[in-house]
Amino acid sequence: MVEFFQRRRAGVTLVSLLGGSLLCMALRIGPYVSGVKAALWFFVSPEIVYSGEFFNKLDFLSGRLFQLVKVEGENHILRAQNSRLSKREVERDVLESENNRLRDLLTLKQFVFPEAVAAEVVGRDLRNWFHAVVINKGIEDHIPLSAAVVSGSSAHPVLLGRVVEVQDDSSKVLLLTDAISAISVSVERTGDIGLLEGRNGPYVALSYLPQHSLVAVGDSVVTVGRGGIFPAGVPIGEIVSVTDSEDGFFRQARVRPAANIGAVREVLVIQRKEPFLPSPTPGPKP
Repeated sequence: MVEFFQRRRAGVTLVSLLGGSLLCMALRIGPYVSGVKAALWFFVSPEIVYSGEFFNKLDFLSGRLFQLVKVEGENHILRAQNSRLSKREVERDVLESENNRLRDLLTLKQFVFPEAVAAEVVGRDLRNWFHAVVINKGIEDHIPLSAAVVSGSSAHPVLLGRVVEVQDDSSKVLLLTDAISAISVSVERTGDIGLLEGRNGPYVALSYLPQHSLVAVGDSVVTVGRGGIFPAGVPIGEIVSVTDSEDGFFRQARVRPAANIGAVREVLVIQRKEPFLPSPTPGPKP
């Protein structure tokens, strides 16, 4: 008998496989076979089960193991859907915030500074966050040197600084919080004029106020408009403290800028109608 099967091994194997296949078809155990395959793949590579190719076939089965695999697959799919929905919600919020900022900036350009050029902040000085920013507009966009840079909305425009370097397609903006920044400003309520100086930090100093000045905490500080660089009346910030100078001849104040320097992404560069010309050097009298 053994010798018989050895001689006809191939034929016996083929007959056995055909018989097994016919038996499976007759008993309709295909779904169970698929379930077993899905359960095995669950331990080898769960992603294949969760993809749905085997997962959907478990609906025919009622065994506890198969139901556990099915429940785990459903949980995996739900977690993936929740992750995608959360990502889309974050992206939607980012786009909505960006659209609101751009809408405010365009309104500011349309109603307050129609000749201004809109630009995007594309870089910062990482060594000092309050030093300067780089915008994506330059000579090709007719950005003038020393031009004032503002942000905000038409209802609340705020000064950021001025252009100090201009390249072909980019410019460097010196922020009013930088230590070398100095701007003539006015206290809106009292009309007192002083010098606003950066301190390389979130606050700026208002110096050389008259000794008898009645400036107080909460007063608004705006640009004076002298010199032709900054338009008059652009809000800068709010006074948070007032003291006497060390020599006692002046009053000085600490000002919190109205602009969120670290979060500014879009700006307006105010173009001047006429470029600045250097003051003529006096020569010898004829």
